[in-house]
Amino acid sequence: MMGLAGVAWAALQLALLLALPLALWHLVLRPRAVARSFARQGIRGPRYTFLAGSMPEAKRLVAAGRIGVPPLDAGCHDIIPLVLPQFHRWVAEYGKTFLFWIGPIPAILSLDLELIKQVLADRTGLFPKDFMIPVLKILFGNGVILINGDDWKRHRKVVLPAFNHDKLKSMTVVTSQVTDRMIQRWRNQIQQSGGGHQTAEIDMNLAFCDLTEEIIGRVAFGTSQNHPEAREVVIAMREMQKLGTASTMDPPILWYLPTRRNMRVRHLDKLLKTKIMSIMQARVAARDGKYGYGDDLVGLLLEAWSPEQKGKGETLTTQEVIDEWKTFFAAGQETTATLLVWAMFLLSVHPQWQDKVREEVLQECGGDGEVFNVEVLGKLKLLHMVLLETLRLYPPIEYIQRRAATDVVLKDISVPRGTVISIPIGMLHRDTDVWGPDADEFNPMRFQNGISRAAKDPKALLAFSLGPRACTGQSFGIMEAQVVMAMILSKFSFSLSPKYVHKPKYLLSLAPRSGMPLILRNIDT
Repeated sequence: MMGLAGVAWAALQLALLLALPLALWHLVLRPRAVARSFARQGIRGPRYTFLAGSMPEAKRLVAAGRIGVPPLDAGCHDIIPLVLPQFHRWVAEYGKTFLFWIGPIPAILSLDLELIKQVLADRTGLFPKDFMIPVLKILFGNGVILINGDDWKRHRKVVLPAFNHDKLKSMTVVTSQVTDRMIQRWRNQIQQSGGGHQTAEIDMNLAFCDLTEEIIGRVAFGTSQNHPEAREVVIAMREMQKLGTASTMDPPILWYLPTRRNMRVRHLDKLLKTKIMSIMQARVAARDGKYGYGDDLVGLLLEAWSPEQKGKGETLTTQEVIDEWKTFFAAGQETTATLLVWAMFLLSVHPQWQDKVREEVLQECGGDGEVFNVEVLGKLKLLHMVLLETLRLYPPIEYIQRRAATDVVLKDISVPRGTVISIPIGMLHRDTDVWGPDADEFNPMRFQNGISRAAKDPKALLAFSLGPRACTGQSFGIMEAQVVMAMILSKFSFSLSPKYVHKPKYLLSLAPRSGMPLILRNIDT
């Protein structure tokens, strides 16, 4: 027995001896070499610290922005010093392209739109996927956002039909039904407010999270969304989102350790798999020969998963079906809720635009506010312009990251393999060289001739990214927001509550730090 123990100990010592040079290279020598290489090209940034990279300084700057910076005036939309204080400071110190470190991983941030478009176009597959920390990879699933190569092409062929014209029509009906129930609850709150005020204070942040969660659940699970297991899936995903948000500022070494948070995420992930597989099995057992597996997202994915499909076209495994559902929920629920929150905020701050858009809605849709068809939504030009301007000033995702699969040259900058390219969407949307001197101001009219003519560069709006990996659900997200906003505008006027504090925060998505309380009034009172 002692002999075996001795052999095991010797093997461990040998493994450590072999691992030490590798660790020394990746954690000490390579970061120094990469920093020198970028410095020779005129690109510098915050210093590298062992294991943690630039994260301690970033965390310090974020904490200082949270505590030491006073709230903004509600009419001020220059939010970058609050939501991305580390990037705001580093741009001021090191220029519009600089080097920073995500643990031992080199990263460059650039405000050069031509460089960014080169990365997002990715015609040669040099930047095959978004860079995410492990917890977020579990949250989003290995679906169409993160998967690569031929697998990505196969998944995209399966997922795209979920957002075709006919599907959008049925999604419009679902969105209208769910929104109508929310409006009825708001009307009841106004009636119960008493005191002759005929108003109610509603936290839009909470209301829209609940609303989009129910819409996503209905679109994904159809009429079976009220099934207990479907509800448990939605609840588990919401908890995973909160845990993922809390992980974003952790030191990189904690991403891979069995911390309480990481263990909870893995437990929830196992629960999700079990519940979604149970729903899939129930669908298969109840399959109708005429209607197949159903016309919701799960039904569409099951069509690609089904044994009958094998050998006939693009197929998905059971795990791939689960991953695509996770991607759909994680990418679609919070981003749409965020768009709605900030659109309501902007129309509260700019009541003249609220009146203009309401007039358009009442003219095109009538006073009942029941918007059920895509054709009518296409007539709401002013509303569409407001939503685009909201996405410009308050994009749900403030920055995205891509990782170079090989050594590459980006606009005369030599970038080594493994480098993360950070694309600061919120900062690029405020570039006066691209958007003009009023880049920090709310001006929906800049979109009156379409997105391509709103700025000096036709591809300057990056809220849904660009290129082959642009958001596949952007048409659904915009349609959903149009329906919700049109129905609310047809029933209520609204203004900021005195309780509102304009101090946005950004972790997983852009959110009001202390909620979004608005005062609602029935427009017919």
